[in-house]
Amino acid sequence: MKKKGLAAALFISFLFAVFVSFFVLGKGIDNLRSGIIGGLVIIYLVFILFMILYTGNVYKWRKIFFTSYAVAFVIDFVWWTMGDRGHMWLLDSEILYSQAPMCHIVVPMLILPLIFTKEVIFPAAFSSVSFMILLTVVFTIIFGRSFCSWGCFFGGQDELFSSIPSSKRWSINRLHPFIKYFPFAMLAFIVLHSFITMSPTYCFWFCPFKTTSEFIEINSFTRVIQTFIFVSLWAILVILLPILSKKRIQCSFFCPMGAFLSCSSKINLFGISIDKNKCNNCKRCITICPNFAITEESLSKGKVLITCTKCGACLNVCTKNAITLGIRGVKHIYETIEDTSAKSGFWKMFGRDLWDPAVVFIFGIFTIAAIMSSENFINSISRLLKYFIGV
Repeated sequence: MKKKGLAAALFISFLFAVFVSFFVLGKGIDNLRSGIIGGLVIIYLVFILFMILYTGNVYKWRKIFFTSYAVAFVIDFVWWTMGDRGHMWLLDSEILYSQAPMCHIVVPMLILPLIFTKEVIFPAAFSSVSFMILLTVVFTIIFGRSFCSWGCFFGGQDELFSSIPSSKRWSINRLHPFIKYFPFAMLAFIVLHSFITMSPTYCFWFCPFKTTSEFIEINSFTRVIQTFIFVSLWAILVILLPILSKKRIQCSFFCPMGAFLSCSSKINLFGISIDKNKCNNCKRCITICPNFAITEESLSKGKVLITCTKCGACLNVCTKNAITLGIRGVKHIYETIEDTSAKSGFWKMFGRDLWDPAVVFIFGIFTIAAIMSSENFINSISRLLKYFIGV
């Protein structure tokens, strides 16, 4: 993405600060201490957005936010389960009375039971389930799978470990068809099995992130096996393989929600396009893509695959500005005018920066991600301050 002028970056960041402050400071801020922490969190979020716009480096600054969000979520959630609730188990009594925290990954598993039986198979409050389904629909239509790289606190763990420096690296740029289509087969299996058994199959058997959220109460040999599977998958898919490959293995191949959102990539508002006339076929975008969303075949067609999460990696690595993020079917002025210097005039440049489709996308998706993450940031900082320095 082309970096924006200082005036435009400041103006957009100011609008973002006002909008996010309305939600963050107006929710759960009941004393001076939490208000100060909330203010610091807002400053951090505004700084991230400003740097994305002013430097044009979407991937770097998004990753800093995304991984810190994942860490904040783990600290907040585990501290709540272990400290406030007293245990990390999801008790059978809590399942019985639908007291489990709602998770977005479960949404694909709810569809068939809701349609055919009008039953909610996940043990959460109906209001939480309804809100999560509505949020998923909105994301699907407008942003597609970009949620996986901007708003998913689980995906941030995958990206965190894939970012750890390593002397050894597996070069994985071409995928066997079996591996390429496995996540969609996994999605189909999970959805159908959940409908047949009337239980959230992925949550009970395959979710690696149970390791950093909450386990099902271990009170039988079956639960021991389930727990072993959770921890093993987390160690292999979220830690080991991402470190070795520098790719988001869990998100790319094993997450049913990711595959579900991928199916909407052809209909959502925003998309990545590749100008074949500008592309010099250096293939850096193929190497850098953490989700295997660009292949030699797709590059030759000037497209990305439906698994693209709009993380920004390809945007920043392309030296020819051949890759752009925008509204599908709409050419922005940046794509038709090469000279975007000050000679164009301050107000024209300001207008171009302000209405760049990439800016519209980033403002929208990051605002939602900021609102979602703010509570985790505030709670985790508050807990750490109180524990270590008694403040």
